[in-house]
Amino acid sequence: MTSKHEKKHEGLDRYIILALFIIVAAAAIIYNLAKIQLVDGQNYREEAIYRLSSTGVIYPKRGDIFDRNGVPIAGSRMGYCAQYVDVKMPNDEKNRMLLELINILEQDGKVIKSRLNNYLGFNPVRFLTDNTENFIKTFVINKEDAEFIITADQAFDYLRDKTFEIDSTYTDEEAFKIMQLRYEILVSQPQINNPLTVADDISVETMSILEERSFELRGVTTFIKPYREYYENARIVSHVLGYTGVISQEELEKYNEELEGVEGSVPYIASDIVGKMGIESAAESILRGVRGQTFREVDENGKTTTSYLERPAVPGQDLYLTIDLDLQKVAVESLERNIKRIREIDHKKNFKDANAGAVVVMDVNNGEILAMASYPDFDPRVFLENNAKAINALWNSPDAPVVNRATSGKYAPGSTYKPLVAIAALESGVITPNTRINIPYREEIGNMMFTNNGGNQGRIALQRALETSSNMFFYKIGVQTGIDNIVKWAKIFGFGRETGIEIGEQIGSIASKEYKRQYFNEDWYPANTAMASIGQLYNAATPIQLVNYVSIIANDGKKFTPHLIKMAVDESGTITYEPSGEYEQLPISQTNLDAVKKGMIAVVNSEDGTAANQFKDFPFDVAGKTGTSETGREATESSNGLFVCYAPYDNPEIAIAVVVEHGVWGRETAPICRDIMLEYFRLHENRDSKTADNRADAIDIIW
Repeated sequence: MTSKHEKKHEGLDRYIILALFIIVAAAAIIYNLAKIQLVDGQNYREEAIYRLSSTGVIYPKRGDIFDRNGVPIAGSRMGYCAQYVDVKMPNDEKNRMLLELINILEQDGKVIKSRLNNYLGFNPVRFLTDNTENFIKTFVINKEDAEFIITADQAFDYLRDKTFEIDSTYTDEEAFKIMQLRYEILVSQPQINNPLTVADDISVETMSILEERSFELRGVTTFIKPYREYYENARIVSHVLGYTGVISQEELEKYNEELEGVEGSVPYIASDIVGKMGIESAAESILRGVRGQTFREVDENGKTTTSYLERPAVPGQDLYLTIDLDLQKVAVESLERNIKRIREIDHKKNFKDANAGAVVVMDVNNGEILAMASYPDFDPRVFLENNAKAINALWNSPDAPVVNRATSGKYAPGSTYKPLVAIAALESGVITPNTRINIPYREEIGNMMFTNNGGNQGRIALQRALETSSNMFFYKIGVQTGIDNIVKWAKIFGFGRETGIEIGEQIGSIASKEYKRQYFNEDWYPANTAMASIGQLYNAATPIQLVNYVSIIANDGKKFTPHLIKMAVDESGTITYEPSGEYEQLPISQTNLDAVKKGMIAVVNSEDGTAANQFKDFPFDVAGKTGTSETGREATESSNGLFVCYAPYDNPEIAIAVVVEHGVWGRETAPICRDIMLEYFRLHENRDSKTADNRADAIDIIW
């Protein structure tokens, strides 16, 4: 029989055991709570965020682009994109889901853009890069594995089997599609605040499908966003306009580095669209706008429970160019038409190879570029359509249609350089406007025999020398002036350096002792100075430099910065940017400038002028200078043709520079300037002229 004491003891033991059980259970619960909240809390929070909420991007409308008169060139339209935020899930589920996404997008004609395609090709499997070592490092799980991957097939198999664990039930083609998207996800690492744009400009139907299936297509969202649109007239101003595209990694780093420390700035993300060339690139900070952001939370059924705007999008500013589209159209059409005409000229020096050129029209009183044409041109809409074949064809064309010859074409200026040499000689005191120099047909200069293009001219002064483009005259005064003085004045007039125009430009080169020493390690001789004095040898200028130089002569030494942006306007209509209008007054004697001007007007208006008869029916005088630029390949190719001019002579408004590659002679390019002046001065509307008898025939040639 159990005593009361024993019963009491047994009861106490049970309480102790129960208490111990409770303590252990509580400790286990506390431990697990601590582990869940403190140790694994971040992971669970991330999974919950991925599963229940997402941050949406509101892309800002890119600023519109207009010509100087408000004619639209580039705008925006609204469309849909598909984005992906990487969600943690088993590889087999992820692969199955991503292939389904790819199939949906392919039905809409969309192809996944992946950096894998830069490295690995399919059907046949092959490497597309020589830098396979760095490529392999991007996807191997263990560094040691890299040394065992030698061939493209081994890389393919490793990506399939180990990196992404793509099941053997998928065909190789299906596996490669999955690889493409997964590789882009791998290198982009899209998070909720930086999603990966899987496909742009999807149809409304595709958007609806993706939204309806959002629960099974985890991490996939659709957003409405503005897309760049180029209008029909964009082609005639393609080189000025440029184009846009998805930001590259290098651009992403560059732009974000520039934004560091800028108050209120929003960094770029991998899905942003940026300007790639021309004004689209040069004015990126003006046109871009500020990206907005939304927040959305959903329940386990995918229904939205909470949504709000975290940051509104701010549209980019509109841009007004200095370009006049009507004048631009005339410049483009005349350039193309005259290049074709020059090809048909029957002459032993014409190899009928004229195929490209450029023309720039500048307001001499403020530096505004009124027209800038480069031939051949391109349709910037090709870049918006993401047609890889068409884009590659443009970049790989031997005619280089994407190159802006107006700012990047480097040409020996030929005789268009002679007014500069004349200024150097006048300013150096070597000659006066009335100094007469004997010009024989042949003469030795610096142990080299030179001949004169105008034959034996006797004793002539500067005006006659410019009028007839006498090589011997400039050989002689160039040598007397000295190459150092010529280089000094060439730099003052902007040769061999950037003009400051907003879009990319080449600086060209100036024939000098330093240039010859640097590139040829040779001494300089008087014969070199003679050749440099007629714009040959190592001289190379761009059309934008040439028009700037002629503008300085026209406006009595005022040096403006050539520019393409007239103003920027924000969404409220406030003008946020305008050029300063400042200029540099060059230290040139007015007497000397007037002497050069008289020579240039004689080029166009005198009977013996090298561009006589082109403008004789105009109601005002035009001043100009022809240039036939030798390339050194005249045995098989035509020389380049150049012409620079300004008008009206007594009250200048515009300057023009034209270059036609293989244009044979400078005088053959003058009709392009004629067409432009007819449009600019509205002479085809008001046909008053100095020589009424010739008026109609002359204008009918153009119109």
